[in-house]
Amino acid sequence: MFRPSLFILALSLFLICLSFPGKSVLAYDSGKSLHTSNETSSPSASQNRDVLLAKQGDRKRKGSGRKKSKKDDGGGSGSKSEPCTECQALDGFVPPEEISDTIRMMAGKGKKFDKSKSVEIQKARGGIETGLEADFIGGAECPQIDSEQWAIDYTHKRGKPAIHKGVDIPQPIGTPILALAAGTVVGSFMNVGNMKGIEVMLRHTPEQTGLPYWTYTQYTHLRELSPLPIGAQVELGQSVGITHNTGKMGKRIRRDALHLAILYSESPEWSNDGRFVIPKDSYWMDPNAFYRSKGPYDSQSLEVLPSDQKSVPVPYMKPDGSFVPPDTKRIWPYPCE
Repeated sequence: MFRPSLFILALSLFLICLSFPGKSVLAYDSGKSLHTSNETSSPSASQNRDVLLAKQGDRKRKGSGRKKSKKDDGGGSGSKSEPCTECQALDGFVPPEEISDTIRMMAGKGKKFDKSKSVEIQKARGGIETGLEADFIGGAECPQIDSEQWAIDYTHKRGKPAIHKGVDIPQPIGTPILALAAGTVVGSFMNVGNMKGIEVMLRHTPEQTGLPYWTYTQYTHLRELSPLPIGAQVELGQSVGITHNTGKMGKRIRRDALHLAILYSESPEWSNDGRFVIPKDSYWMDPNAFYRSKGPYDSQSLEVLPSDQKSVPVPYMKPDGSFVPPDTKRIWPYPCE
């Protein structure tokens, strides 16, 4: 029997299909995604899933890349650590692989090593308290080292064997930091995820300091990367960075201060792999010893000096740019009154 209602319904569906050319009625597949049965006009469900997974994979890879570069960044002028190509043309530069594991451990820069063994090497190569004290020439008023003195035990702060391989000199944020001697910029590091914070490192020849060694002065916790590029020639007293407290980790409170450290070597050779600078066959020097007019300079000999020889006359620069004494080749990292 002819049923008008069914005929009208069928006709309506036919007209609807005609009004959407190239499309068919949507169906719900077993993959729980909507798709059309006309594969020539739109992707299949599996194709849609492949595209989605590819996009998700791209996002994960990009995300992990950003995270990795932040975690692994140890220096360089950018946000990701890369070999220092600018260093290769500088005097004394050698490839990073020429630096021994012992010296890397001495500098605390080995990838995987026993921390207690590292501290033993650091102490054997100068990382011990000497008892030296700065005595500013003419009784000048100079920013002084606070409680964070040379080679003190840092095990309680690090939760593992450690010593303080430098000295801290507090000053307000924004205070310019002076080059201790004329030299060359050999390192500039962001140190993301590193307690040193932003860093610049200079190399000084024996002629530039008057010392019988090649010395390397390290300035950390800076506010920003030094504007001085790798290879820049720096004059005595020139500003190399700005005081801050970068490198502060977690909830720790840190006052604004310069962390100053010094390495020295009888060899002119050094390297920079984009994360740190290490002089070949080097030792740690008490920063106070840097200002001694004559040897010894090694910590073991300084430690046993009589008490009346522990005071070190320290030269400096005045706010007007003049030096005390006028012919000095080494100064304190902040001006003195």
